Amino acid sequence: MLLAVSLTATFLFSSCEKHKCDCEETETPVLSAPGNIIPVAAADTLYKNYGNSRVSLIELAENITEEGDTIVEGDARYKKATRAVTVSYKRLKEYMAYIEQEAKAADVEIAEMRFYFGKYNNSFPQKNKKGRATLFLNPAAEFTLSNGKKDTVSYAIVTGLDGKKRAEMVGVILNPKQGELGIEEGETIQSQSGDDVWLIPPPYQDGNDF
Repeated sequence: MLLAVSLTATFLFSSCEKHKCDCEETETPVLSAPGNIIPVAAADTLYKNYGNSRVSLIELAENITEEGDTIVEGDARYKKATRAVTVSYKRLKEYMAYIEQEAKAADVEIAEMRFYFGKYNNSFPQKNKKGRATLFLNPAAEFTLSNGKKDTVSYAIVTGLDGKKRAEMVGVILNPKQGELGIEEGETIQSQSGDDVWLIPPPYQDGNDF
C-alpha cells in the first residue's frame, strides 16, 4: 500500500513538472509609436491655429437672429464654436468591435475610418446640442462603381431576404440611381455610423488641457 502511494505521488509530481511550462505567461510585445504621432507642442499649435482663424468666423455666422440682429457675446443665446468632441474610450472600442464584426459577416474589408462634420438642428431636443457642430464616424470600403471605376466609399450593412449580409454604399441607400441595384423591399439596413460624442465648447475650463 505504501509503495502504491509513493508511486502515485511520484507520477503526479512528474506530470506537474512536465506541464509546468504551459502555465508560463507570454510577454506582451512592446509597440513602437505609429507614424501619425505628433509632438505635444505641434498639437497645441494646430489647436490654437484653428481658434485664431476659424472660431470668430463661425461664431459670427451662428449668432444672427432670424430678424438679422447680431447676438453679442455674454447674451444667454450666444453660441460658442465647438472646439473638440470627446468619446468614451470603452464605447469607442465597442463600436470598433461591432463594425469589424459586421464587416466580417458581410465579407467586406474596412479600408478607412471617416470622421464627418455634422450639425444638430436648432430644434434638437437636447438643449446642449441645439445648433451645435459635431462629428460622426463611418467605416469605408472599396467599391466598384456603376461606371466600372473603383472608389473608397462609406457604407451600411444590408441583410438580404436570404439572411445574408452585404455592404452597400450609403449613396445607393439614400439616393439610388438608375442602373444601381439598390435595396429590395423586405431587406433590412443596419447603419454603421457612430455618433456618441460629447461636445466641448471654449473656453475649456481645464488649464491642463490644450
